[in-house]
Amino acid sequence: SVVLFPEAPMSKTSWKASLLFAAGAALAVVLVAGNAAAAEKTLTATGTVSKLDAAERTIVVAVAEGPETKFVWSADTKINGTLAPGARVTVRYTTLPDGQNLAHQISVA
Repeated sequence: SVVLFPEAPMSKTSWKASLLFAAGAALAVVLVAGNAAAAEKTLTATGTVSKLDAAERTIVVAVAEGPETKFVWSADTKINGTLAPGARVTVRYTTLPDGQNLAHQISVA
């Protein structure tokens, strides 16, 4: 046979502790989300397009401060101007966990 015990009403202290725990959990979620956003820091690169593959949605940019850098773009990427080899561009991007540089905005000078 099953024995059921009546549930005691929640005391004011238990209620406050539960509310405090819920608030702490919500704060932890916000802090973790903030750290994830900080990990996706937006970077900027300026240089000249050396290669363009529209079918693959990639460009390679010769930047002054280092080696050529490959960028990928998506349907959400804002492209201002006409991309072409030899065009001077500024790319706002983030580096994805797999190492790809995802362009968020490509502006042709």
